[in-house]
Amino acid sequence: MALQLRDSAYCTRLLRLQAVVVLLATLGLAAGAAEPKHDRGVTFRVDIELGADRGQSPGALFEALDRDGRLIAGAGFHDVYNTHFRTNHRTLQFYVRPAGVSPEPEVTRLPHPDLGTGVYLFDVDQRLYAWTSIGENSVRRWDAAAETWRRELPVEVASVRAGDGATRVGAGLLTFSENEARYDGALILRAPSVGTRHNFYYANGYLCYFHRLAAESGAFTHVCACPWSPGVGEIDAERAIVLDTKYDHEATFAWGQWEDQVLTVSNSGGVYVLEDNAWRVVREPDRNVSYQVYSMLRWRDGLLLAQYPTGHVFEYRGQSPVEIPDWPPRLAEVSPSARECQTLAVYGGDLYAGVWPWAELWRLDGSLTAADAAWQSLGRMLTHPETTNATVHPYEADALRSGLVLNHWGQRLCSMVPLGDSLYVATSSKGTAEWKEEYGFLTNEQRREYGAVLRLRVPGNLAVPIHWRDGSTRLEFVVGAGSIRIVQDGNEIATTTFDGAISLDDIHVTWGNGMHGPLRGTLGEHAVETTE
Repeated sequence: MALQLRDSAYCTRLLRLQAVVVLLATLGLAAGAAEPKHDRGVTFRVDIELGADRGQSPGALFEALDRDGRLIAGAGFHDVYNTHFRTNHRTLQFYVRPAGVSPEPEVTRLPHPDLGTGVYLFDVDQRLYAWTSIGENSVRRWDAAAETWRRELPVEVASVRAGDGATRVGAGLLTFSENEARYDGALILRAPSVGTRHNFYYANGYLCYFHRLAAESGAFTHVCACPWSPGVGEIDAERAIVLDTKYDHEATFAWGQWEDQVLTVSNSGGVYVLEDNAWRVVREPDRNVSYQVYSMLRWRDGLLLAQYPTGHVFEYRGQSPVEIPDWPPRLAEVSPSARECQTLAVYGGDLYAGVWPWAELWRLDGSLTAADAAWQSLGRMLTHPETTNATVHPYEADALRSGLVLNHWGQRLCSMVPLGDSLYVATSSKGTAEWKEEYGFLTNEQRREYGAVLRLRVPGNLAVPIHWRDGSTRLEFVVGAGSIRIVQDGNEIATTTFDGAISLDDIHVTWGNGMHGPLRGTLGEHAVETTE
């Protein structure tokens, strides 16, 4: 039912915006024309103005559907916050699916980062980093050329905790570390005199964060938003827009955006929205009821929230998050209790979701017009133990014998980061724990499936940050000659091999909208061109 409603909204939007381009004439397919060639190159060209970089989700550029309504190509800015870290909001994805569907991904297990039994991933400047909270918040950078992990922090970052890191904003680098924020090395937010700041998020011109003081008396948690943009200078934290939370222990795992709103959910289930320079409470926190959100992803007309304990995706469209039943479903042989949809991503034109406690990976076809679209199980990202519904979590008895909490060896897919032609996925036990030899019920091979990083690949996907322009920029998405390419203002910024070809029989293109949400910018000239 939810999918059918989306189809209806999608069709209505197309009629309202008159955004469908039928390319029969352009491609020489008018009545009486010769049969189309299927080996011709195709270039999708679009001029856009995104305006000043204020941390916004830029949205989608285009989507192309074939005569049967199957998604065959598209491009947009991937924006997701997966448990502690946001992917680069300037990462542009281009995907091509000649048959209208994505093949099974090729899965490769990278060398183990050796950071214990759990890592979380983030990216800076097209570099992949693995992070753990143990060992004084250790970080490793993936060196793809040498196929090894380097002990290396992002540039200008002194240390990394949950929600710290770096992101490009405008022409500079915005960094969060040790309770402070800096822009191109200059201090813009000083460390507080009391308490700590954590889980920073820059969106829609606001630098947001949680400010917490843990103490026997006077403890508090504040959700703060400070108006800021490059060139403003230092922030006066005393003038922040502040929400005083109901409980003094509240924290967050994820942030997101919907239109001009900024959204976060606390670990006590409080749903807080920043809009019109003020916070409002959409859902009251209740520490006696489990309600946590671990991921937020901009998707179509809404914001998707990955929730515990349903294990389902909720959708937010400006009011209250609404559960989408069976998004994603579960493996038949596991318990329906205490499920956590923890991780979301768009890759290859599909929606991916990772679910605790059995490290399930699910994929949803990105074709909105396919009324019978269903989630596809891609199996589990850990090979052990065998699934069962006799217990809720894996290895419960072993956890208790080791003096650990019952669900310690639950299996998380805690990150998904699209970079280049790949989707990188990380695994974790409940916490980013240190491995101890006393946990002898796992073989060395089995325990190293925890805290691991896997690379998924399907043909026809590219993800690369653009060079931000306040004014107009031209982007070209080229298919042909055994490759796909992204070109910005005449300069190639990404390419990968690709042997497929788009059928030119009948293509319908939607400009300025798609699975990454409506374009937040100005759409200029746009066209589809073919080459022999």
